[in-house]
Amino acid sequence: MPTLPPIPLARLRGALASAGAAPRRRHGQHFLRDANVLDAIVASAGIGPDDVVLEVGPGPGLLTRHLLARGARVVGVEIDPALQAVAEALVEPELRERLEWVVADVMAGGRRLAPEVTERLVTCTAFVSNLPYNVSGPLLGALAAHPAAPARWAVLVQLEMAARLLAAPGGKALGSLTAVVQRAADWAPGRRVGPGAFWPVPRVWSRWVTARLRPDRPGPAAFERFEAFAALAFQARRKTLLNSVARAARLGPEVVRARLGLQDFQERWRAEEFGTLELWALADQWAATALGDRRPTDAED
Repeated sequence: MPTLPPIPLARLRGALASAGAAPRRRHGQHFLRDANVLDAIVASAGIGPDDVVLEVGPGPGLLTRHLLARGARVVGVEIDPALQAVAEALVEPELRERLEWVVADVMAGGRRLAPEVTERLVTCTAFVSNLPYNVSGPLLGALAAHPAAPARWAVLVQLEMAARLLAAPGGKALGSLTAVVQRAADWAPGRRVGPGAFWPVPRVWSRWVTARLRPDRPGPAAFERFEAFAALAFQARRKTLLNSVARAARLGPEVVRARLGLQDFQERWRAEEFGTLELWALADQWAATALGDRRPTDAED
């Protein structure tokens, strides 16, 4: 891989000023400048010349340059046209020919990916991004459930978000997003990254994490069933799962107990004390009893 000279902060500031662009707090934009971290993230995803990489929030193209330098093609999804112009100015001309832009909000609203993004997913082999803070949770959940999601991921997120992605049963960090992404992929932690690696400097630490999609990942209908159940199970986190579901579904605890087939000892557990596969089994049980014990078919998934 060719050695890339780092982009000096003065040059970055100048390019932003010339384009009338700036990091936007409402988009959670903090640009990763540390070349060693950029290289490590790209290496952790195993990026090479055969890859087409989805990058969300490229900003001024600092990570983009390192992806392109490994011979990959990059589909950059950027919400701000001014930042696209900055990246075009900072990415070397010999690399730029392998860069395709989608200037759009990656999310179409709610938990859905924008159509401009979904139509390009089928060509992508990897997903590598320094994710804007405000979009990381919804985006990761949407990609985990999408049948055409790239097989390999390496993403830099806030330390708190990384804890949610990697959470084990019993911890306060475990939530519905944890169970969605862990059912879809096998996750591994990368290195913690301090605020000084970014500009502007955030108030929090970050961590990059890697994932590989599981071959037994459920279909979209199964994800919808799970999210419907998780909305009930995690609605009142201080209550047991039994009482949270009963309260949210407006059913008596005895009805919920029977529908879920909970063991006596499980009735005392909060939702985060169940493992990912246990939660998914409960979601399937909940859906099946709602359908009069008719199990969803493979075709429905």
